[in-house]
Amino acid sequence: MDRRTMMKSLAITVWGMMALPGCRPGEDGEGIALVRSLPLSDQQKLCLEKMVDTFLPDTDTLGAVQLNIHRFLDKLIANCYPEEEQKSFINGLDILEGKAQDLFSKSFGSLENLQRESVLLGLDNEENAEEKAFFDFSKEQVILAYTSSEYFLTNFTNYEMIPGGYDGCVDVPEVPFKV
Repeated sequence: MDRRTMMKSLAITVWGMMALPGCRPGEDGEGIALVRSLPLSDQQKLCLEKMVDTFLPDTDTLGAVQLNIHRFLDKLIANCYPEEEQKSFINGLDILEGKAQDLFSKSFGSLENLQRESVLLGLDNEENAEEKAFFDFSKEQVILAYTSSEYFLTNFTNYEMIPGGYDGCVDVPEVPFKV
């Protein structure tokens, strides 16, 4: 069994284990939602996608959009962060859109890459704590998601699903290993 088949089998098994508790009906007879998404408008979704693409564009390697990092962040923030931080992130997307409108009289999603970069770098400003916090949080989450992706781990690191092997009979060295 090759590594890709093993990864798929593991993913299906884990997904099944997570989904089973969500299959039982709730009190109102509806199924329990296992994974939520942020309540984003279409414009906010496009803004998130273009922001992710600006941080990690497609080059000779796959970019963040090709790896669906924007969809991952939507789910991650909606399911793993408190409601206050979710609202702050959505507000940050609106601020990003507003800055694009102020600077270029266009939607952030319709800007060229260099224009998007200048809007994002404008948020990296110590004077406005809310904008700076949104920029730092977004950049951190995009990098975290990218470096946690299967693509990154299998192509750029020494990732092994089950590291090493088991050697039952080995000689114990007389001198302990030095770290």
